[in-house]
Amino acid sequence: MKNMSKKQTSPFLIGIFVLSGTLILIGGIIWLGTQQFLKETSLYVTYFEGSVQGLEKGSPVKYLGVPVGNIEKIDVAPDGKLIEVLMQIDSKIKIDDELRVKAEMSGLAGSKFLQLHYPSDTLISRMHPALSFKPVYPVIYSSPSGIEEIEIAARDVLNKLLQFRYKEVSDEMVSFLNASSNFFNNQKLYNIISELEKSSRTLSDILAKTDSSAILSNLINTTESLKKTSTNLENLSDSIQTQFIRIDLPGKVSNIVSQYDSVMIQTSQILNILGLRTETVLFSMGETMQGVNLTNKQIQRTLRKITQNPGQLLFAEPPPPEK
Repeated sequence: MKNMSKKQTSPFLIGIFVLSGTLILIGGIIWLGTQQFLKETSLYVTYFEGSVQGLEKGSPVKYLGVPVGNIEKIDVAPDGKLIEVLMQIDSKIKIDDELRVKAEMSGLAGSKFLQLHYPSDTLISRMHPALSFKPVYPVIYSSPSGIEEIEIAARDVLNKLLQFRYKEVSDEMVSFLNASSNFFNNQKLYNIISELEKSSRTLSDILAKTDSSAILSNLINTTESLKKTSTNLENLSDSIQTQFIRIDLPGKVSNIVSQYDSVMIQTSQILNILGLRTETVLFSMGETMQGVNLTNKQIQRTLRKITQNPGQLLFAEPPPPEK
């Protein structure tokens, strides 16, 4: 029979191996604890109005993604409304009044961490809960998270859309279009333009005649026609004041004014030619032409105000009475 020798493991070696492993493990734990204990940290507190679901004791506190501490305690604030989160933060981190802390997602599992940051938007930096009590530790004010910022922006846009007065703008647009239609379809406007054209033709006919007595008679008739036109203009201005604020008259007004300028130049030339007529005719014609010139200037001034600055015409004070 062949004898086989069996190699037996020494219990002493096994004991040394187990003891060495235990000592190494204990030493590592002590070393890690010592490093954490020797690390200088400070306690800060922050407060949240909303839910802190996903945050728990030991959750990391990061500064722009770099771990600088952890959550020490989560509890209800002394006022019974806010959530108080006590943080242990590395002392080398500079803490000032502009620094803010927000809760951010750390993964798909729903866990969160606290992020220290400096908001670029001053409005966001002011959006932190007001404290009705005096905290025990220094406070780092909280700010909305990234998702909450999107919700706030969307809510703000929606509120501005709701505040826009669509009905009022629509009513004003309809009123403006109605006023425009009423003004351009106003029979008084066409009557005045017809009167102006008629007066212009009458003056041209007068200046074409050589009989001084006929000139005087026609000038008197023309003056009465111009007075009637001026009265119609005043009535039209009162009507426009209640219907239309901004007026843009067509090109007929400019043509009429140009015709009047041309007619007045011709009238002045003919008056110079007829300067040797009888004294009575000259006196009457002089007074008549002064009235024509004054009326023409009033018409031109009125038409320019209507075409250039309707607001000044509609809201101006009435002219002083003639002496």
